[in-house]
Amino acid sequence: MILRTLIVIGVLASLAQSHQPQQFPGSEQGGQQAHPQHGQAQAQQQQQQQQFGGEQAKDEHHIKEHLDGKVDPTANMTPEQLQFHYFNMHDLDKNGKLDGVELIKAITHFHSENPGPQHNGAGAPAPALPSEVELETMIDSILKDDDFNADGYIDYGEFLKAQKIREDQARAHQESMAKTAQ
Repeated sequence: MILRTLIVIGVLASLAQSHQPQQFPGSEQGGQQAHPQHGQAQAQQQQQQQQFGGEQAKDEHHIKEHLDGKVDPTANMTPEQLQFHYFNMHDLDKNGKLDGVELIKAITHFHSENPGPQHNGAGAPAPALPSEVELETMIDSILKDDDFNADGYIDYGEFLKAQKIREDQARAHQESMAKTAQ
């Protein structure tokens, strides 16, 4: 019984010692402080070491916050990946469909980032956003033209189909203009 108790105590002692904080070069050995007057400064330094990295280094949101504006996530995307990224960027509730509110957000986002030629000057005022009536008309038109299953949403398949139709129409228009110019 005594031998068993000594073995348990020995195992617990070795476990406790193996879980001691790492000693770094220049730090005191065995947890003893060579200069007691520096005890408070060492405690602060240990606290800072524990705060640096740790869970923050694994926090995706925290890392992205610091990389914002420094890394372009679209830099190496194919045109298809860019379309998917654009669609998902505006799918605010992440249900795989764009509803009227998300379409309004996409329109106003595009409008503010792509002002007309009259607003390109350095001191030029920002273009006015479309009115509620104009937005309603635009959304109704988009849903009429692009909501192929008439469920009130634009899913990614409908988005791709509508993009292809517009590209084909633009190409046909360019070809007809080129023929008339000859």
